Formats: sequence, C-alpha cells, structure tokens
Amino acid sequence: MRFIELAETAKARLLDDDNQFHDKSERIVGLMRSFGIVPTRRASLWGHHHKLLAAMLVTAADEDTTVDISTRRKGNLTEAGLTTSMIKWFDNLVDKQMLIPRNGANKALGSLLLSEGLMEKLK
Repeated sequence: MRFIELAETAKARLLDDDNQFHDKSERIVGLMRSFGIVPTRRASLWGHHHKLLAAMLVTAADEDTTVDISTRRKGNLTEAGLTTSMIKWFDNLVDKQMLIPRNGANKALGSLLLSEGLMEKLK
C-alpha cells in the first residue's frame, strides 16, 4: 500500500480505542528508538510522528501488505501532512534491515517488505 495511504489509515486507527494496536505501536516506537532509527532527542516534540510511523508498520503487518514508497519528494510529504523526516526514517529502517526492499536497493524506494524480525515483534 502506498505509504501516504498507509499513513491515512494509521492516523484513523490511532484515533480508535484499540489497546492492542496502541500497544504494538508503542513497542515498535521503543524498538525504533533503541536502534537509532528515530531520534530520542526531543522525543516529546516528535513523538507523535514516531508513533505514526510505528502505526503505519503495524497497519501494514495487520493488512498483510507492503509499504510502497513511490516518491521521495518532500513536497508530497508536506502536502499529505507528514513530516519530511519520514523518508530518512524509512531509509534507517531499510539500513537496519527492518524493511526489505524488493528491488534490492539500499534505500527506501519501491515496495518494502516487513522483515521477519519486525513481524516477530508485532505478535
């Protein structure tokens, strides 16, 4: 699923009172912070963006879909109401092998599969 559409779905799910979804998202945020994928500095300011990214990954896992990065243009992110740091964080997820590009790239572009390690954390 295109990551902008995935973000919209994740935003809607974050508004729901689904404790299991919120718990999974918080676990992924902690994992991303411990691996340095998202910064821990000023986490109180950026934390909602971190949780949205985690919620996107949880949503992709729940819907058994890939995360598709069709554009790296920051203007598209801004238009969608997302932070421009999102692409850098996706690149960090690829670098830490939590997301695996189908095309073999070393950056977040195209269809990204959730790694087995990440899927284990979501169980």
